Amino acid sequence: MRKLAAVTLLLSLIACNAQPSPDEQRETTERAAMTPLKDHYPDVVMGFDFHGNSVDVSVDVNSENDMDDSKDAAMKAEALRRWRSAWMQTHPGAHGTLTVRILDFRGTVYWKGTIRA
Repeated sequence: MRKLAAVTLLLSLIACNAQPSPDEQRETTERAAMTPLKDHYPDVVMGFDFHGNSVDVSVDVNSENDMDDSKDAAMKAEALRRWRSAWMQTHPGAHGTLTVRILDFRGTVYWKGTIRA
């Protein structure tokens, strides 16, 4: 019985020290690359949701509507650049069409942009 308890404890410790899966590592890297967008637009950008070749950028629509057009365009261009850079880092040598969608908390898409990688 003691051996079983020791084996169970050992397996539990091994499981706790297990490395994240490749998908978890990829999302962590992509999230880290996109986070400066949230830092640049803290009242507008709320978070990110990753889906393969696309990322959803959740925004506070009221705050986005208060932005002037040039700042709004700069935010969208930065989102595309950051997503392309993040995706290329986590998919070395791969090519594809990448998508950024700007949406509100209900999932309504307000803008969609694409870029080639």
